[in-house]
Amino acid sequence: MKNQILQAFHLFNRYPAFRRLWVGRSISLFGDAFTLIALPWFVLQITDSGTATASIILALQLPAILTSLAIGSLIDRFQPRIIITIDNGLRTFIVGLIPILYWFGLLELWLLFLLTFLAGMLVPATEVGSRSILPELVEDQDLDAANMLWSFSLNLSLIVGPAVAGLLVASFGGPSVLLIDAVTFAVMAFVVVTIPNLERSQPSAQAPLSERLGLRQLWDLKVVRYTTLLSLVFFFSYGPLEAAMPLYSDAILQTGARGYGLLWSALAVGALIGTLGSSALSRHLHLGVALPLIAFLWGASLLPMAFTNKLWLACGLLLVGGLMWGPYTPMETTLLQRNVPKEQLGRVFGARSTLLIGGSPLGLAVGGMLLSFVPATSVIAFSALACILVGLAG
Repeated sequence: MKNQILQAFHLFNRYPAFRRLWVGRSISLFGDAFTLIALPWFVLQITDSGTATASIILALQLPAILTSLAIGSLIDRFQPRIIITIDNGLRTFIVGLIPILYWFGLLELWLLFLLTFLAGMLVPATEVGSRSILPELVEDQDLDAANMLWSFSLNLSLIVGPAVAGLLVASFGGPSVLLIDAVTFAVMAFVVVTIPNLERSQPSAQAPLSERLGLRQLWDLKVVRYTTLLSLVFFFSYGPLEAAMPLYSDAILQTGARGYGLLWSALAVGALIGTLGSSALSRHLHLGVALPLIAFLWGASLLPMAFTNKLWLACGLLLVGGLMWGPYTPMETTLLQRNVPKEQLGRVFGARSTLLIGGSPLGLAVGGMLLSFVPATSVIAFSALACILVGLAG
């Protein structure tokens, strides 16, 4: 832990632009975590419909599939800070409009879905843009530590954010919490304006459309092809676990909602701690070996869950699994940033996002179908074995 703190101070002192961007994004991530709790809860209150509640989450998360390609191309053509600023400025307006319309009695359900869909379409701009400009904000030897901090802030927001959001929603209501998220977008927009201009070379207008959108690079660049395939299958293999966990908690562990929450908390804490070790792991293990090894170890940690009915043991296994899972995203991001030309990073991350966003939901859907025929422990075993095979193949 001490080494990670020292690394953070080193990066913040040496790279002021990175420090500002990290702080702004961290604040915005907490706002996003608030919305993931406040928005579906708000919809449930005004509709009393589980279908509408699930649909609003999809309306927020899935539109990025439609826009990631185009946004990734724009980031390579224009100044990323302009794209990210526009994104956060628009989301300040869109998300802030929801509670304002509600308080004035003008918010119809179709309008709420439309605003949520529009906000979801903008999500890739900040995610793809910030990852693509990191190699230009820090030197190559500091990329591992920078991506470690990047993932740490995300995991921390997912652990702390929902708990704080629950308290805020209970105290002030969902619309007020959405207004807080709108403010965090405004903070991010203000921060990104201060990022310096970066060198940009215009993609050739004669280049095929597939190249300008990053699709060709998914296949032509070997490191992109292999990591994308590995991540896609890995995330798909993880999906059935999400479907099985509620039933596993209720029918096998017999702990109900309390145990269900503890299981996910154990996984989240493990992932947070594991993230801190990613930069050290990168120094001792080749990234091309580390990524499939993580998939294998995650599956190996998960498999014993299928043979236990003890809550404490299941939590321990998920904690270990989180430790294995945590380093994956920062290490994969570093590998791509070092091997893809900087002028193509936006397109590559955008094209990958289009593919990967659907991986886990598709696995979740498969897991849901399997639960109609086999018990939750079998679905967990299937997920674990699939991840082990992915790691061995990788």
